[in-house]
Amino acid sequence: MMRKRFAIAAAVAAAAALAITGCTGPSGGESSDVKPAKSGAVTWWGYTPDTPVAEHYIAEFNKQYPDIKVTYKNFENVDYRNTITPALDSGKGPDVFDLSPAGGSPDTWGPYALDLTSLAKDTLGSGWEDKIGGSYVKQLTSSDGRFVSLPLGGMSAGFLWYNKDILDKAGAEVPTDYTSWVDTCKKVTAIGKTCFTMGAGGKDTFPTEMYHSIANTVEPDYFIKAATGKAKWNDATGVKVLEIIKKMKADGIIASNALDGPQYPLANNQFMKGDAAMVQMGFWYTQYAGAESCKTSMEAAGVSNPTCFVQLPAQFPDVAGAGNKSTYFGEADYGLAINSGSKNIGPAKTFVAWMTLNDKGQQNVANALDLLPTLKGVAPDWSSIKLVDDSVQRPAIEALIKDSADTTETRQWQTTEKSLDAIVVAIQQVLDPSVNKSLQSIADDQQAASVASTVGTK
Repeated sequence: MMRKRFAIAAAVAAAAALAITGCTGPSGGESSDVKPAKSGAVTWWGYTPDTPVAEHYIAEFNKQYPDIKVTYKNFENVDYRNTITPALDSGKGPDVFDLSPAGGSPDTWGPYALDLTSLAKDTLGSGWEDKIGGSYVKQLTSSDGRFVSLPLGGMSAGFLWYNKDILDKAGAEVPTDYTSWVDTCKKVTAIGKTCFTMGAGGKDTFPTEMYHSIANTVEPDYFIKAATGKAKWNDATGVKVLEIIKKMKADGIIASNALDGPQYPLANNQFMKGDAAMVQMGFWYTQYAGAESCKTSMEAAGVSNPTCFVQLPAQFPDVAGAGNKSTYFGEADYGLAINSGSKNIGPAKTFVAWMTLNDKGQQNVANALDLLPTLKGVAPDWSSIKLVDDSVQRPAIEALIKDSADTTETRQWQTTEKSLDAIVVAIQQVLDPSVNKSLQSIADDQQAASVASTVGTK
């Protein structure tokens, strides 16, 4: 099953779960004197990665540690949110669990996790923080200074993926601005395909990716400024973003069925079936450029005996026409936290350290083309990776990796869940023809429902 990349509303859901159980959460234990062990059993719960990817990671881990049995349980995002906190409260939770930087998660779930500073320092030695990419350590540190989740890898977003086969058949170009995007869509729809598929229905925060990208073409840095209270979602720039979204639907860029469902499965399946030319997804979609994973993803989308198409990344078009490139944005995608109440802390430490801080473990992450490796200097081993069309896809992916590593703009870490939810509602109202409200009124409501983030502002 295709995986979603956001644990949306995690903080809200977890807080609700705590209120229901009447608990305040465990102390988390600042550290543990338990040493990494070479045998035992570990349970790992996560909303990502896909089960086949996780099983591959575990199989590679077991080549070095055959006496540690790791069992992975995969959840849909909503199920994960609704299950993890009650399980941790009851003492029946996993030994290891996914914990991302988004939406205040280090403070929400951090109290259940060990402080992993000592494990990182013991594994990487002095200067360990400098060996980890981006600002991942900072992003996975709780407000009380505890490093609660070791990053498995990073994630970038803010760009498109396109089906080269469809564009070639339509005689269309990869769009670079608004006018060329409209022209490309006309050519694509002329051959019976959807141009740009997206799912804006439901509560998933995928629509915020498009809002963020459009905002970058209107005014660079506006999104982060608004997210952190240094600008308003209902000022002239915010209204301009909503205006562009409305125009994109009217001009046939955004598909008419965008509100029929969330990004997964609506947009994902439409793109993977070969029915749509473009979709906005993040770096995790790189894995489907692989010859085998492409087939698997197409089968999961409902295609029998699939023939893989060539998918490639492309910069989000300059839809504002102001000459501003829509830069990528990214951060630590998620990390592995160790349950402070676990009875298997020794083997859990061995597993988490190998996955996140070991060259071999990180090489598996790089080769999966699912995440950007945590450790600096680790890159995909192309001799072991088979793409659908290596001559075209490999250079594009290498450029994507470089550009992703170079970005300094964050994705969700500096945006509260209330602000993300407010963006989704605003987009839905703009796209819904039954909503009779001005764009200014929609933006005003968006601003009223948002809460500025203080994360990373000091």
